[in-house]
Amino acid sequence: MTCYLVGRIAIHDRERYGRYAAAFMPVLKQYGGRLLLSEENPEPLEGDWDGRKLVVLAFDSREAALTWANSPEYRKIAVDRDAGADVIAVLTEGFG
Repeated sequence: MTCYLVGRIAIHDRERYGRYAAAFMPVLKQYGGRLLLSEENPEPLEGDWDGRKLVVLAFDSREAALTWANSPEYRKIAVDRDAGADVIAVLTEGFG
């Protein structure tokens, strides 16, 4: 079953986050992940939006998502993400 990672990201250091973003796609693709959306200014339809970037990734399975998230390649670049942003990320299975 397809597994989705949904992230809400508050960027506070553009330089550090930019380094992470520049290295992100090759690592994601290496582990079979797909970037479905990455939007810094999503349009709220209901409720108040807190201004965070919204990201949605897809993987073929929960195991594939966790393998990517815990891989040495991703952990290495995540140092810059952690230094440059506050992230809320959730993993969920879905249809697709």
